[in-house]
Amino acid sequence: MRGAGLLVAFLALTASAAWAQGEVAPTTQDGPMNIKPPVPRPDKDGVYSPGPGITPPLIIDRAAAAYPNDALADDVQGYCLVSLVIGADGIPTDIQVVRTHGANFDTAAIEALKQSKFEPGTLDGKPVPVRIYARTPFFDDKRPAYSRILLRIGPNGGALPPAQNNANRLRPGNTPPVPLNTIVAEFSDDARRNKIQGVVLVSLLVNEEGIPIDLSVTRGLGHGLDEKALEAVSQYRFRPAMRDGAPIESRIAVEVNFRLYTKGQ
Repeated sequence: MRGAGLLVAFLALTASAAWAQGEVAPTTQDGPMNIKPPVPRPDKDGVYSPGPGITPPLIIDRAAAAYPNDALADDVQGYCLVSLVIGADGIPTDIQVVRTHGANFDTAAIEALKQSKFEPGTLDGKPVPVRIYARTPFFDDKRPAYSRILLRIGPNGGALPPAQNNANRLRPGNTPPVPLNTIVAEFSDDARRNKIQGVVLVSLLVNEEGIPIDLSVTRGLGHGLDEKALEAVSQYRFRPAMRDGAPIESRIAVEVNFRLYTKGQ
């Protein structure tokens, strides 16, 4: 696909769900009850994992991995996956191979990551070390092999690039996706019974056709609301992100707001 590089943007879209008339929203002395995400905690080495409260690292200058000179054409197609820590200084360390594509390809990918420049992740605006994953695809036509940041890996090596508010990081000539059609998310029965409200944050990739794919909840509420949010966002349609006049894939985050309404609101 064209524009395989990451264009990360944040899209705050509200999909509200109405509460049955006559019901009273649960309140505290501070106002309506909301589910708050836990405070981020580092591991024993002081390294954070991507999640609520953590702004993930970002590649700001990617180096291409060199194809091994002795690689046979039939052996080129594939990818390697590594884990690494982006330090508070933006320098990658502790790089470990998670899925190999052969020693020579793994070495090429690691060297490219070492030569790339990163903007570190942050906690409350302060740079902190964050562990991420990087997937480096190699193609049989030997097009430039650039690594892509992933936050969590699945059983087949698939994962999510950063979902965060990075609209201010868009480079000149790039435009983020524009919503053309949105769907209102519905409350789940369990959320109604327990009077739960708040915001579900959904990460998704808007492809070159403006269709959301690779959806995942990065901040949830439970009680069936996460599934309702995914169901609604999967039906959204967008004008795709553009770079130099051409559509490209773009990772964004969508806020799905579940609010409890009372009579008269």
